[in-house]
Amino acid sequence: MREILDSIADCILIIDKDFNIVFANKAILDLCGLEKDEVIGEKCYVFDHRCNMPCSPALKGSCRATCPLTEIFKSGKPAVSLTHRHVMPDGMELLFDITASPIRDEKGDIQVIEVMRDVTERKKTEELFQNLLQVIDEGFIIIDRDFKIIYANKAYTDACKRPTEDILGRHCYAISHQFSKPCYEYGAEHPCTVKDVFDTGEPSRALHTHYDKEGRPIYVETKAYPLFKDKDGKAALAIEIIINITEKIRLEKQLLHAQKMETVGTLAGGVAHDFNNILTAIIGYGQVALMKMPKDDPNRKYIESMLEASDRAANLTGSLLAFSRKGISDKRPVELNAVIKDVGKLLRRVIGEDVELKTVYGGDDVTVLADRNQLEQVLMNLAVNARDAMPDGGTFTITTAKTTIDEGFVKAHGYGRPGTYALITVSDTGIGMDEETLGHIFEPFFTTKEVGKGTGLGLSVVYGIVKQHDGFINCYSEPGNGTTFRIYLPAIQPGAIDAPHEETQAVGAASLQGTETILLAEDDDGVRGFTKTVLTDAGYKVIEAVDGEDAVRKFMENKDAIRLLIFDLIMPKKTGNEAYNEIKGLAPQIKAIFVTGYSPELAGRKTSPGEGVPVVYKPISPKDLLREVRGVLG
Repeated sequence: MREILDSIADCILIIDKDFNIVFANKAILDLCGLEKDEVIGEKCYVFDHRCNMPCSPALKGSCRATCPLTEIFKSGKPAVSLTHRHVMPDGMELLFDITASPIRDEKGDIQVIEVMRDVTERKKTEELFQNLLQVIDEGFIIIDRDFKIIYANKAYTDACKRPTEDILGRHCYAISHQFSKPCYEYGAEHPCTVKDVFDTGEPSRALHTHYDKEGRPIYVETKAYPLFKDKDGKAALAIEIIINITEKIRLEKQLLHAQKMETVGTLAGGVAHDFNNILTAIIGYGQVALMKMPKDDPNRKYIESMLEASDRAANLTGSLLAFSRKGISDKRPVELNAVIKDVGKLLRRVIGEDVELKTVYGGDDVTVLADRNQLEQVLMNLAVNARDAMPDGGTFTITTAKTTIDEGFVKAHGYGRPGTYALITVSDTGIGMDEETLGHIFEPFFTTKEVGKGTGLGLSVVYGIVKQHDGFINCYSEPGNGTTFRIYLPAIQPGAIDAPHEETQAVGAASLQGTETILLAEDDDGVRGFTKTVLTDAGYKVIEAVDGEDAVRKFMENKDAIRLLIFDLIMPKKTGNEAYNEIKGLAPQIKAIFVTGYSPELAGRKTSPGEGVPVVYKPISPKDLLREVRGVLG
C-alpha cells in the first residue's frame, strides 16, 4: 500500500483522531523538502498551517479555515472536498484542492486520508483570466443548457444596471431581454445565438436589442461560442460575448440624418435659384405695372394682391435658403440679451395673451457674431411652434447663459466643438413630442399640423440658421411634459456692438434716371426682359446678351459706348465672372454688377466675383435695381 501511495503524484497524508500525521507519501515529502521522520508525528495544523490548534474560521491567518477533519472525526461522514491555503516550511503559501475521507486503522479507530492537489498556478491563471474578463469593455457571460447565467463580468452587469447576485442563476433571456421565455419562442425576429450553439455545437452571432433594469434599450452584437463539447459535439456551456453598439448606431443615425439634411439642402438651394428667377420677373413686371398705373385705377388692387402673394413666395424661398444654410447673412458682433429684449414685444404678439412670456438673462453679457435679423427669425419660429403646442395656454421661457463645452461634453453628446458658447434655452409647457416625432422635427416640410396649417419649414429654418452661425441645436421633449430647445452659438470677446440698422436712402425718382449704355447678360428670358424694361424706362440704353460668350462679343462690338456691365453670375458657355474678367482685360476701368438667384455660398463655389464688384441677389425690385446701378455709375 505504501508503494502504491508513493507512486501517486498528488500529496497524501493520513491523520489520526488526535490530528497527528501518521503517514506522508513521497509527493508531499518532495514538495516540502523534508524526510519522513520530520513529518510523521507532527500535528497536521502545525505542519500545514503553522498553527498551534486545529483550524477554525474564528482564528486568524492561514488557520482561519474550515477543518474537514473535525467534522469527520465527530460524525464519521463521507468525503469532504474544499480548497485550503497551506504554508510550506520555507514560508511560501500554496493552494490545494483537498478531498478528505474517513478510514479505520487496525483497531477500528477513525483516521482521515487527505488527498491534496497543488492548484496554486491554476488558481493564479484563473484569477488572471477573471481579472481580464472583468476589465474588458465587452459584456461576457457563460450560460448553461438551461439558459441560466453561471458567470457574468463587470461590463455585462454595468450594462444591465444590476448587481452580480441579481444575475447569476437567472435565465439569460429574462435578464437581457426581460422576456418570460427563451427568445426564439417569440419568432424569427428574435434569433437566439445560445440555442444555435447548443443545437449545432458551432459559433453563432446576431444583432439584438437588450434592455437594462429600467427598460432602456441597449443595441448589441452578440457572439456565442461552445464550451466543453461532448463526444457528440454538443456543448455543455455557451460563452456569449455582448458588444454594445448603442453609440455606434447613434452616430450612424446622426451621420445619415446629416447626409439627408445636406441632400435636401442642396435640392432646396437649387429650387430656390430657379424660383428666384421666376419671382424676379413676376415681382419686377408687377411693380413696373403698378408704377405706371394711375392712383385711382381700380385694377391696382389686383396687382397689389399679386405682389403680396409674390412677397410670400419670396419669403418661402428665403426659408429654403436658410434651411440649406445658403442664405445671405450679415454677421456682426451683437449682444445676445439685447437682441432678445428687442424682439420681446413681437414675441408677445405671436404667442398670444393666454401664454406667459418669461425671459431669464444670464449674469454676463454674451456677445456672438451673428445676423441679428436671422436670430430674431429663430426666436419667432420657436415662439410660433410653442404657441401651437399650447392651445390652452401655458408658459414660454427664454433663458440665456454663457457656457463652456469640453471634450467630455462632445464625447457624451456626439456633437459640438470645445470652446465658450452662448446658450439660448427656449422651453414651453405644451403637449410635447414622442421620440418618433423628435427624430423628424428639423426635416423640411415635416409637420404634425393639419394640411394647410403650416409649411413644415419653421424648425428646419431654425436648424439652418443655427448651423450657418457655426452653432448647434438639440431638443428635449416628452409627451405631456413640454419641449425644450437648446441653442449653442460660439461666443466672442465683447467689442464694438453694431446696433440694428436699416439703410435708408431718400433717393428721388429723378436721381435714379440715367442715359448711359449698359450691357445686360442674362440667360433667363423673363429676367432679362424685366431688367431691360426697368432700365429702358429709366432712360438707359440697353444691349442684350443671352450668355457669357454673347456678352463678350457684344462688348467688342460696342466697347466705346458701354459704361456698365450687368451680368448674371452663372450662365452657359461663360460664367458672368469669366466674361467680366475677359472684358476687363480689354477695358480695365469698366464697371460691373453681378446678379444671381443662387446663394452666396453656392455662387462663390462655382465662380468668384472680381474684387469690388457688387452682387445683387434675386428677386430684386425695380427701385433697388436702379439704385444699385446709379450707385455704381456715380
